[in-house]
Amino acid sequence: MGNGVLNPNNPFAASGNRAQLLSLYDRPRTIETNSRALRIAAGLKGSFGDDWNYNADFTASNTQLDVIQKNYLIPQRLLDVIARGTYNFVNPSANSEESRNYIAPENRTRSTADLWQIQGNISKALFTLPGGPLQVAVGAAYRKESIDNPSANPQNDAAPYDRYYGVNSVGAVGSRNVKSAFFEINAPVLDQLVINGSGRYDDYSSGQSNFSPKIGAKFTPIEQFSLRGTYSKGFRIPSFNEANGLPTTGYVTRSLDPSIPAQAAFIAAHGGNSYATGQFSVGNTSTGNPNLDPEKSTSWTLGAIFEPTSRINFTVDYFNIKVKGIINPASSAGAFEQYYANNGVVNLPGVVVRPGLADNDNPAALPQIGFIEVSYQNADQQNVQGIDFGANARFPIGDNVTFTTSADASYLLRFDKRTADGNTERYDGTLSPCNNTSCSGSPKWRATWQNTVEVGAASLSATAYYTGGYDLASTDVSNGYSGVKGDCEASIGSSVVTYQDGSPVLCNAKATWNVDMTATVKVNDRFTLYTNVLNIFDIKPPFDPSGGYSINQYNPAWTTANVLGRFFRVGARVDF
Repeated sequence: MGNGVLNPNNPFAASGNRAQLLSLYDRPRTIETNSRALRIAAGLKGSFGDDWNYNADFTASNTQLDVIQKNYLIPQRLLDVIARGTYNFVNPSANSEESRNYIAPENRTRSTADLWQIQGNISKALFTLPGGPLQVAVGAAYRKESIDNPSANPQNDAAPYDRYYGVNSVGAVGSRNVKSAFFEINAPVLDQLVINGSGRYDDYSSGQSNFSPKIGAKFTPIEQFSLRGTYSKGFRIPSFNEANGLPTTGYVTRSLDPSIPAQAAFIAAHGGNSYATGQFSVGNTSTGNPNLDPEKSTSWTLGAIFEPTSRINFTVDYFNIKVKGIINPASSAGAFEQYYANNGVVNLPGVVVRPGLADNDNPAALPQIGFIEVSYQNADQQNVQGIDFGANARFPIGDNVTFTTSADASYLLRFDKRTADGNTERYDGTLSPCNNTSCSGSPKWRATWQNTVEVGAASLSATAYYTGGYDLASTDVSNGYSGVKGDCEASIGSSVVTYQDGSPVLCNAKATWNVDMTATVKVNDRFTLYTNVLNIFDIKPPFDPSGGYSINQYNPAWTTANVLGRFFRVGARVDF
C-alpha cells in the first residue's frame, strides 16, 4: 500500500508481486422506482349559427419519477480501497456499511415533465356534392412542454472512472412551446369516390417550423370491394434528448482481430494475454445538439378492402416511408480500427475517443479503446417498406352469444439507411439499427390474433402476439458496428458473442410469442369488473445473447412479457 504496509488481501505482497482479483460484489444490484402523475382536462363543445360546430379543450399534466439504484460500484473508489487495503475481499461480509457506502453509494434521481395545451376547432358542412356534403374543419392549438431529467451518472472528463459502473442513464433538460394551425376537408365527390385532404402548420420556439399536408382517397366500384390510398409529408422535431441530451453511454462488446496487422501488434505488445485477446466493453457516448433540424418524411400507401359480407372483411395495404435528415449520432465508422492503427489517435469529424483502463501486466502499453463519443447530426436518409394484412369476422351464435375474431400482421419488406457518404445499410431481419433500437432489431414479421366470446354483458378474450426471429448481425456500420447479414462468422466481435474457443454462441434469434386473456363483466351501465391473465401459458423468452447490448441474455423489446411470466390483474371501472 502507499504507506508501506503490505496489502492484507494480497498473499504475494511480501514477494513484491501483484495479485489478480476476480470477484462479484456480494450484494445484488436493485432498482426501485416511484412515479406520480397529475393530470387535468376540460372541454367544451356545441354549435351556433347555421350548423357551425365547435370544440375546445384544455389539458395540463405533471409527472414525477424517482429512481433509486443500490449496490452499483464506482470503479475509482474500488481501486482506492484496493490500494489502501481497507476492503476485505477474503470475507466481504466483514466490511462495514461505511466502507460499502463509499464504493457503492446509493444513487437517487428525480425526473419531472410538465405539459399544458389548449386547442380548438370549428367545422361545417358547406354544400352538397354528388356523394354527400362537403365538410370543412379548421383549428388552432398552443402547447408548452418541459423536462428536467438529470443524469443518474453524469459525465466526468477529469475523472471518467469516478462514476458508477453499469448505471446507463439518459439525461435531458429543456423546454419549448409550439403554435399550430390545421384544417381538414372531406369531399364525397361521387357515391363511389371520397377524397380527404388536410394540413397542419407547426412553429416551435426552438426555431423549427413546418407545414405537413396529406391527401387520401377511397374508391368503391362495388359494395364488396374498395381501393384506398394516401400521400403525405410530415416532420419530426428533435427530441429533448437529441437536442438537449446530457452525455449518455451505451456499451457494446468487442474483441480484436489478430488477422489485422495493427491489432495483432497490439496483442503482441501485451504479451498475448487475456486483456488483449478477450472480449471487452466499449462505451458509445452520445450528447445533444441544439442546432438540429427536424426530420422530414414523405410517405404513401396503397391498399384494398374486401368485404364479402357485412360480418367479414379483409384488408391489405402497402406502405412506403422515406425520411430525410435522419437524426443520428455522428458516424464513428473506422474509429475502432484507427485507434489501434494510429497508437490511440483518431481523426474523424465530431468523434472523440478515450482509452480504457490500462493493462495491469503492461501498464506502459496502449490501453484498449474505452469510449467513443459523438454528438447528434442530420445526415442520413431512411426508407421503410412493408405490407399490412388484416382480417375481421363477427358471428352470432344463438340469441345472446357472439364470437368475434380479428387478426393483424405486418411484413417488413425493406428497412435501409443511406448514409451521408453514399453507402446503404440494410437492417430488416437483423439486430440493427443498434443505436436507434438499443440492439432490439428489426424482425420481418409481427402479428396479433384476438378471439372474443360475448355472452350478454360478459366477455372473454384471448390475444396472441407473435414476433419473428432475426439475424444477430449488427449491420449499421456507420454507427461503429461491423456485422454482415447472413454471415455469422463475419459478425463476431460486432454483435455475435462467442464461446472461449471463438465459436459463435448463436447466429439467429428464434421467434417469440405469448397469449393474454381478459374477462369482463358489465354489472350495469356505470360499473364494470375485469380480470387479465397476461402470458397465460407462462412462455419463457427465447435465449438471445446479443439483444439489448448483451445485457440480459434475452431481447427486452419483444420478450418482456415472457420474462415477467404469468401475471394476474383484477380491477373495476366506475363511470360517474
